[in-house]
Amino acid sequence: MRQDERIHREFVTVDDPRWTQCHASTLAVVDRTTVVAWFAGTREGTPDNRIRVARGSGEVRTLETGRDVAHWNPVLAIGPDGALWLFCKAGARISEWITLVTRSYDGGLTWESVRELVPGDRSGGRGPVKNPPLLAPGGGPWLAPGSTERWGAPPRWDPFVDVSDDGGLTWTLAPIPVDHDALTGAGHIQPALWWGASGPVALMRSTEGRAYRSLSLDGGRTWTPAEPTGLPNNNSGLTVVALPSGRVACVHNPAAESWGSRCPLVVSLSDDDGLTWHAGPTLDDGVLSVDPAVPRLLPSGATVPGFAPGDDGVVTSGVAEYSYPFAVVTPGDLLVTYTWQRRGIVLARLPLADLEPKTP
Repeated sequence: MRQDERIHREFVTVDDPRWTQCHASTLAVVDRTTVVAWFAGTREGTPDNRIRVARGSGEVRTLETGRDVAHWNPVLAIGPDGALWLFCKAGARISEWITLVTRSYDGGLTWESVRELVPGDRSGGRGPVKNPPLLAPGGGPWLAPGSTERWGAPPRWDPFVDVSDDGGLTWTLAPIPVDHDALTGAGHIQPALWWGASGPVALMRSTEGRAYRSLSLDGGRTWTPAEPTGLPNNNSGLTVVALPSGRVACVHNPAAESWGSRCPLVVSLSDDDGLTWHAGPTLDDGVLSVDPAVPRLLPSGATVPGFAPGDDGVVTSGVAEYSYPFAVVTPGDLLVTYTWQRRGIVLARLPLADLEPKTP
């Protein structure tokens, strides 16, 4: 069997009449049951966007936050307390985001009342912005990869890691230094974290055509200046996980220009904590079928690929977009959710054996 034939893909949701576009999925596994969340509304940034949650094959529910504004970028994570945490952003503009948080103690069936993660903070969002917080092996602080975006003239994007020493009750911001004078664009955002050989490592999307990397030698409290890697990045969200062997897997779009193509969606692998990368499997090439009953939309007339980004979100048709992955390692598989043409969210399962180093 070919490697691509060993990847199982299924829709978590597709063409739901309650919304026009959906995006930015997140995933957790609780007692062998998947919990997936995403935002959905008319388009990214419109006031009707809400966080939607699906548990296993059950119905899709809407998370009630009590706020009548656009909701963005949910992030699921198992917290230090063993509960399932859900973080998300809220606000009409990205630069004005606040971060909301809630917890579930029954695997996503019910949720606590939603609260602000950092009450009163108006810096543009604290805590995780796309990828999950990282728990240190054997205990230690909880590290949440975040970033802020300023869309003025010129725009400026800055990554950081929020550090919690009390299980997520309070947070201290640790900047990831960026040499903006050396960049052609706004900067780097949306870090993904993993625990490397010398401590936590961050890999970031960037306006510079390549993913940027930083590491911490003190458990996440300070970070080295962000430096470019050889991994191409199209200024779209990526995700990174450490595999059981120590090899690192990054799911991303391999285009190397800012706001470039979000097709294909691939896995790249690293054996040196993200310094160098080599090609792994392709998750979606725009041709492989997820469900024969759900045809892909093809470019035609006014429905063409492309992105018009701004502080109030990205305007796009979704055609030829397979993007914004989120990944979780289970005992036998790598699970990945991703955006499918802004019409659906796909859950893919890849055997870990296809990603790990081959033994003689």
